[in-house]
Formats: sequence, structure tokens, C-alpha cells
Amino acid sequence: MLHLFLTVTVEQHIGNIFMFSKVANTILFFRLDIRMGLLYVTLCLVFLMTCKPPLYMGPEHIKYFSDKTIEEEIQSDRRVSWIVEYFANWSSECQSFAPIYAELSLKYNCAGLKFGKVDIGRYPDVSTRYNVSTSPLSKQLPTLILFQGGKEVLRRPQVDKKGRAVSWSFTQENVIREFNLNELYQKAKKIYKNQDETEAEENTPIESKKDQ
Repeated sequence: MLHLFLTVTVEQHIGNIFMFSKVANTILFFRLDIRMGLLYVTLCLVFLMTCKPPLYMGPEHIKYFSDKTIEEEIQSDRRVSWIVEYFANWSSECQSFAPIYAELSLKYNCAGLKFGKVDIGRYPDVSTRYNVSTSPLSKQLPTLILFQGGKEVLRRPQVDKKGRAVSWSFTQENVIREFNLNELYQKAKKIYKNQDETEAEENTPIESKKDQ
């Protein structure tokens, strides 16, 4: 777990270094010659469009939503708690969080607690519906929202009155603590266990007086 956290942190720092290097190079090229600056920007855009970041392909227990299925699924059984990640494939932060979220889904998924994801880069209407900005400047990607009883009860990162995300680190420890996953998991299992026992009692045949 510590190794995974350190790996993600190092990758984030390397990504930030490359980003600031590109910005610095752009400024230098434009100061030297505007044509060289335009050429450099064009090459960067071509690189971003053709070289997509690697996608996580490991094991997970996650339901992927579209713009038409997300509300229907969340509202279908209000006993079920949902943790939904709003992400975009082009976001390096989302890519770094993918293996962490997958591991959490494998550990905590049960009948009463489920994990979902929706690509708001692909479904922009969902980003508007749930107030998750796709702008890189907003720092809202990824966003995790906990739904209970079909309603939002918690989200990270939080968003201030100006629509800016409050800084929050997407580590496994933070997600477990902030969303109280251990307690949530135990409660979710009890709800369905009690439901199954009740249904079993109701389906038990009652002996008639003739059999007595």
C-alpha cells in the first residue's frame, strides 16, 4: 500500500515537472521567434492528441455508467450505497487514481455497497448535471461522490463558493477515512443479511392444522 502511494506521488511530481517544462519552453520559444513558438505549441497539441496516457487494465469490481444509465442505477435500489468516480481519460490524476479505486472496489464491494465510474469527458451532460467541472484549472478531476438513498451525501474534493476544488489527496487511506468505508461496508452487509433472513422466514411453509 505504501509502495503504491509512493509510486503515485512520484508519478504526479514527474507529471508536474513535465507540465511546467512545457510552459517554460513555450514562453522561451515565443520570445525567441513567434513562429518557433507556434510550431512548438502545435507539436505539443499533436502529441497530446495522438499519445494517450496508459489505461488501467487490472482487476476491479466497478460498474461503468453512461449518461443514460447513471441515475437509473443509483435510484433503482435505495438500500444500496454507491461511490461513483467522475473521471476523464485525458486526466493524469484520474489515471493515477485508477488502480487505487480498483483496489478499493475489490476490497469493499458487496450487495449493499457498490462502486461506479462515469467518463464525463465522454458524457459532458453528466458533468453539468452533477456539477463536476472538466476544466484542468478547476482541479475537480477525479471527483468521488457517495450516494445513499439515491441522494448525494458526500463528495471529494469539496468545491468552494467560487467553484474551485479544495485541495485533497486521492490516496487509499484518505478515501477509506473520509468515506468511512469500513463502517459503511459493515452496515451494507448487515442490511442485506437481515433482508435475506426476513425473506427466508416469510417463505418458510407453515404447517396446517390437518398435519398437526
